[in-house]
Amino acid sequence: MPTPASARFQAGTLRYTAWGLLAVVGWLLVGELGIAVRERWAQPIGLVVLRNVGASDTGVAMLLSTVPALISLLLVPVIGLRSDRCRSPWGRRRPFLLASAPLGAVAMLCVAAAPTLAAATDGLLGTWSPGRKTLDMSYFCLFWTVFEAAAMTTVALFSGLVNDVMPRGMLGRFYAAFRIVGLGVAIFFNMSLLALADAWLVELLVAIALVFGLSVPLMCLMVREGSYPAPDPAPPAAHGHLRLARGQLAQCCAQRRHAWAFLAFMLAAVTFGPFNTFSQNYALALGLSKAELGTLTASAYAVSIVAAFGIGWLSDRIGSVRVAAATMGLYCAIALGGCLLVHGATSFRYFYLAHVIVSGAYFTAAAAMPMDLFPRAEFVRYNSSKDIMVALANILVGTCLGPLLDLSGHDYRLTLACAALFSLLCLGCLGRLLARLPMAAASETLPPPVTSEA
Repeated sequence: MPTPASARFQAGTLRYTAWGLLAVVGWLLVGELGIAVRERWAQPIGLVVLRNVGASDTGVAMLLSTVPALISLLLVPVIGLRSDRCRSPWGRRRPFLLASAPLGAVAMLCVAAAPTLAAATDGLLGTWSPGRKTLDMSYFCLFWTVFEAAAMTTVALFSGLVNDVMPRGMLGRFYAAFRIVGLGVAIFFNMSLLALADAWLVELLVAIALVFGLSVPLMCLMVREGSYPAPDPAPPAAHGHLRLARGQLAQCCAQRRHAWAFLAFMLAAVTFGPFNTFSQNYALALGLSKAELGTLTASAYAVSIVAAFGIGWLSDRIGSVRVAAATMGLYCAIALGGCLLVHGATSFRYFYLAHVIVSGAYFTAAAAMPMDLFPRAEFVRYNSSKDIMVALANILVGTCLGPLLDLSGHDYRLTLACAALFSLLCLGCLGRLLARLPMAAASETLPPPVTSEA
């Protein structure tokens, strides 16, 4: 059918009027609500559970950092490749999203039921039981791993859906809106629920399951995908997920600018990951309460909300890589200062506020980087290759940092030293990427043989 004169926005074969684009953004934000609840609520609640069962820093690092990274390494490349090649009446992303999000919701409900299951199993086993606490920990680990697998798959496919349905030139502002939704969810949690996490633990886990499991399928029902060209011939079959991931990564790194991009994403993940994982333990060790930590977090998020749209607009204007490099340089100075100057509760408060605000600015700027750097037709394939690099970095750092913190007597300043070092290395990679970016070819886009109106 002919394209109406009022259709001013294009994403592949999709054409949008201003109101049509606004509707798509609104429904994508509904899906982002579920993802934000998973990202902003699940890890702090998981940390509460692990602390209640007496997990060590090594156990915390393994379950909240290393295991999710390993899942990403093994699972996301396989599903990403299948999604890129899928052609169905529902598109190539939505069929997978409609399976992964409900699976994650069921797994989180099982996490909530883990103490009840542990008590029942302990009674059934009698003298053969390893103990109720051990069983509780085992059930938690099992169901949490399933939840993380489903959630990480959902996040990767959601990024692919955004890449397919959103017009270029608006991604910075679009992700700024996403950032605002995520920060709003986080503010509500930190101001209202974090201090009540011990008393309302089961209710919060059920809430995470319901919001995550319902919002993503609702988004899939309301957002449609365009038409895609036929995929390239299937690559030779790879035996095993690791071999597939390795071969896929080698192909995606054939262009050097992609290799620098992967390295920058990898270093950024391990810059912020260690402190974010242990910030709650660090604050409690210095005498801050969970309520005060929640208030500090909410205050910093409020600043980030005010700045988010400006950062997104600037990313669209001068490029997401340039804005990300500027914020990473600022964070490098903050992390180095925190490593040298944080000695008590007062200095921690100032550093924590700066950490949340500046790291949030980086995440807002860098959100559109994959769309700016990777080919559109095979976006999830390239993005999952990036996730492989990030997973390997998280596995290495998480495996080493947990035991190191236990051996150091829980000296959490080591997380700040890691942040200073890795942010400096990441800044170097972003600089190399910027030096090569003007010479790089533009990202591939899908041809528009079929026209549809939203």
